[in-house]
Amino acid sequence: MFDNMSLTAQTKFQQMLANKFAQKLIAGIDLVVGQLAVKGGFLDDPLVRILLPPPLGLVIDVARDFNDNPQAALLETLMNRAAENAIPVAGPILKNMVANMDADTLQRLLHSPRSAATELLMAEGGAAIKQALLPAVSQSLQADGAISLYGDLLKTQHNTALQPDADANTTAPHVAKDQLAEYVAHQAVGGLFTKVASQELAIRDSLSSIGAGSF
Repeated sequence: MFDNMSLTAQTKFQQMLANKFAQKLIAGIDLVVGQLAVKGGFLDDPLVRILLPPPLGLVIDVARDFNDNPQAALLETLMNRAAENAIPVAGPILKNMVANMDADTLQRLLHSPRSAATELLMAEGGAAIKQALLPAVSQSLQADGAISLYGDLLKTQHNTALQPDADANTTAPHVAKDQLAEYVAHQAVGGLFTKVASQELAIRDSLSSIGAGSF
């Protein structure tokens, strides 16, 4: 009888812990999206800052050449601003995914490696989030003149002696002018999940203290 009572209590404890994990993950998503959506959310955070796409980014050394190339610096700012303006649409998608996870999935994630929830959300929701971001990113880049500016910089780069080296060409596909919005949306999604992964680690650490009665 006592064994059965202990098993029942343990099962309820694990269910409670899994529910708490989901609640904290939803709150963490809100926090991450809020951090990224403010001015400088992407631009001022080196972990998620969206850099100039190749080939342009391959021939402009950020530390050395941005002072001599204000147009390149402006373009990078406009790209990050577009991501900051668009990222709020990602929040409801991710939170809905977590809210709809069944008990078995939550239990499995709770006892999986420390980035398991982020990896699942990225695998099942990454493409949808990118598609949700794309219209707003495209509109922002078009309205701010970023796409036109990128085209001008590409022409300038092409007409100079500065060319990406052969090794860089093989590892970084060039982003054409009409692909800039897709590039920014893709990078924004990557930055989003980088921040969500950090939140997941913090959540797991906070839940590890539950045995002592703290959340």
